[in-house]
Amino acid sequence: MSVAGCFISIACALVNKRYIINFVVSRFFALLAAGPCGVSYKVAGEENLKNYPAIVVCNHQSSMDMMILGRVFPKHCVVMAKKELLYFPFLGVFMKLSNAIFIDRKNHKKAIESTTQAVADMKKHNSGIWIFPEGTRSRLDKADLLPFKKGAFHLAIQAQLPILPIVSEGYSHIYDSSKRSFPGGELEIRVLDPIPTTGLTADDVNDLMEKTRDLMLKHLKEMDQKRLGSSAPSTTGPAIKEATAEKPTEAAAAGKTTATAIQDEAAVKKRRTLKD
Repeated sequence: MSVAGCFISIACALVNKRYIINFVVSRFFALLAAGPCGVSYKVAGEENLKNYPAIVVCNHQSSMDMMILGRVFPKHCVVMAKKELLYFPFLGVFMKLSNAIFIDRKNHKKAIESTTQAVADMKKHNSGIWIFPEGTRSRLDKADLLPFKKGAFHLAIQAQLPILPIVSEGYSHIYDSSKRSFPGGELEIRVLDPIPTTGLTADDVNDLMEKTRDLMLKHLKEMDQKRLGSSAPSTTGPAIKEATAEKPTEAAAAGKTTATAIQDEAAVKKRRTLKD
């Protein structure tokens, strides 16, 4: 995937379209997921992608996120990522060409410089930034989120841009990470209403972060319960009907016992009559 992304990013860079590299690559892989991989998308709130530019925040599940979530990746959007990814073969080249913002999490001063430059670039190019606020892949077996990091929310307040939350349901049912295979199926993604930051200051970062996380977690759990509920066996399905058909009711059993007793008593009386 990184190799293909690298070649696409080089082609876009040659025609001076670096700010749409992520959009082109992510949509390409979304089509791949929807085609050969058999993934269908159910997207709610897609109209909210027009509330742009914004700081886009999304739950982070695996290295396949950008392929699977490409269906909702905005057009003029760059990715903020940890600096270490810059040194990954092919992936680093792709991210560098796509104007990714690399954050040195071990150097606070450089991290601030990177976010300040990111704000300036956003205003200049009218672009947004895609951030996974959990900071790393969650790898959780249940519908939950890791604690959020503050970077995205500092950035949103500094730029006075809205937070645009995107929530994807857990996709273990359409992607088997142990086998690196796609069983296929439907994936629900919700693009939530933007959360304004106009007038907020650095003192509001924690409240903004918690409000966003609580909202995203609420929708994540709703989607999980919805999917699990739809896959639960029906109490009126064929299996129940077959069991009902195979096992007589207590009333029927009692009726049969009574009828047998009457027949036996009649037979005894008949034998006595013949004997007499």
